[in-house]
Amino acid sequence: MAINFIKADKKIKPTKFKYDKNKRQYILYFPAQLKENEKPKKQLIVYIHGGGWREGSADLYRFVGRRFAKEGFNAILLGYRLSKKAKYPAQIEDVFNGFNKALSILKEKNIDYSNIVVVGSSAGAHLGALLVYNKDMQKKYNVDINNFKGYISLGGPTDLNVCTNEIITPMLNQLFEWNYNRDLANPYNYIDGSEKNKVLCIHSGLDPICDVQNSINFSNKVNSFNDGLAKCIVFENKEIYHNNLVNGIFFETMDSNNIMDEVFKWIETL
Repeated sequence: MAINFIKADKKIKPTKFKYDKNKRQYILYFPAQLKENEKPKKQLIVYIHGGGWREGSADLYRFVGRRFAKEGFNAILLGYRLSKKAKYPAQIEDVFNGFNKALSILKEKNIDYSNIVVVGSSAGAHLGALLVYNKDMQKKYNVDINNFKGYISLGGPTDLNVCTNEIITPMLNQLFEWNYNRDLANPYNYIDGSEKNKVLCIHSGLDPICDVQNSINFSNKVNSFNDGLAKCIVFENKEIYHNNLVNGIFFETMDSNNIMDEVFKWIETL
């Protein structure tokens, strides 16, 4: 069923732009699919794929860009180097470089990017949170945080303090050099209350890879500074665990709980 969905939407063609020399350092731009006299929705989607920081690519996740484009959003997918060959902070450096490349392309196309919603699946949610919350990196790359209006984590490791199970631990060990200070890569540590963007965390209570406490802790800390700014949705459905949440919901035939409908509604309130 998922494959049929992908085939049905191959008419939605993205444009690829390189931002550096490595084969994974590129972005994909998906223009909003519009009817005659219809305008794109004001929110720009910036999506970062998952894969445990060691697998996947923006090309592999074209189905995500197509889904957002079908709903009338302009969408950017960011590619980044993987931990098998590049240790952190290579990944977040790529995210910031790719993000800036995307904005330069959008500026050339006269596309407004003053209402950005960053969306990440699994490991991509970790990198997305750092894009939105890491002020040091934002200053280094001259990123205007006022453009960030929303952040969505789909089963993401947003608090590395609780990423201790036997599945995610080897992924983190591969991501970081043995002596790297992981506190510098923990999105939870960067929340300070100065942020104005809204937050939506969606997680499975039965997630065997990324513990649900990640989303609970992250959203609670955001709300401790600005009550109501973050919303955390936890599914206890035994049919929802990790991959079928962080990836599966983008396939209409697999999203039996209509999670993406809630995501779209939330985005359009921003």
